Amino acid sequence: MVRTLTAAPPAQTAADERLAFADAALALAGHEVTDSALRAIVEQAARHELTGDEARAAIRRHVQG
Repeated sequence: MVRTLTAAPPAQTAADERLAFADAALALAGHEVTDSALRAIVEQAARHELTGDEARAAIRRHVQG
């Protein structure tokens, strides 16, 4: 069986780059997102599955309970 390597789709690569930048910025400020629900919301926003307003509302709902 021969396997070939394929590149990630451009949209996924861009989302990965946005997440890496956000992680680096948080690390410089001495922070890290460890809450899996918050991480999932941030990932959805990075993939443009949520708008910024929708992501903020979802984070607010999660944090406030």
